[in-house]
Amino acid sequence: MLWNNIKLECKKAIFTKLFFLVVLIGCTITMFSLLPHLQSYYRDISNLKKFSEEFSYIRNPMMPMETLFNHWIGGEATTPGSTDYFFLFPILVSIPYGWSYCMERRSGYIKNMVIRTGKVQYYLSKYIALFLSGGLAMVIPLLFNFLLTAMFVPAITPDPYYITAYGIISSSFLSEFFYTSPFIYVFLYMLVDFIYGGLIACLCFAFATFVKNQVIVVLLPFFVLLGFNYICTSFIYTSSIVIYTELSPMYFLRPVPAVYDTNGFVVFIGVVILFLFTLTATIVKEASNEIY
Repeated sequence: MLWNNIKLECKKAIFTKLFFLVVLIGCTITMFSLLPHLQSYYRDISNLKKFSEEFSYIRNPMMPMETLFNHWIGGEATTPGSTDYFFLFPILVSIPYGWSYCMERRSGYIKNMVIRTGKVQYYLSKYIALFLSGGLAMVIPLLFNFLLTAMFVPAITPDPYYITAYGIISSSFLSEFFYTSPFIYVFLYMLVDFIYGGLIACLCFAFATFVKNQVIVVLLPFFVLLGFNYICTSFIYTSSIVIYTELSPMYFLRPVPAVYDTNGFVVFIGVVILFLFTLTATIVKEASNEIY
């Protein structure tokens, strides 16, 4: 019964016009990262070709600087596409199912489902579906950008000699994979982004136990993360305590450090906090509420 509920909720979460619209918007935003980097890449290749012809160079000694792993949206933090995507992603991952859940509760659909399946099974299925839809809404545009960039820029393994071209140093999160197995690095970071995208989407579910307006429910995760980011930049980083670790998900979910290095412990603690808060608010509190 639980598995059937999960399949039903996942179908409602993923195979909808709203989900495809959000993914399309995300992919469009990532294009504003791809296009400037393609222009820069081919301009550099053209200049190097002219330089090589003039000085009779046969081999490009700086080839590792022009690689897929610092030209896709996760390998840079300067283009409008990268900046906008990692700023707006809390809204994008929250829209597909956060909006529909509020509509289902208003229409009375939840009452019928609870009678058929029971509260715990229904809310657990809803939680899993919301987590998966949020994770996919987060990762699909990133994967789209990565694959599209790979069509134009070679996947040359990064060379530590050109470390300034990548922005990833030895203390960076998962840096040991970046310079040895960069595809594993990309996969692991997308996995982290998937988990956070799913948990941030589940914040809609959690906030819906306190807020009835669907617009506010969808926007609350964004403003919570934005507020936390403001606290970090305005108070924590500027305090007398020296902190060189990125604390805000709006920054540490980028595969390349934007300001400070990402710490694996901070990433783990963030997952635990989000999971416990969302699971408690949805499975425990919401399932205990009277809905009849």
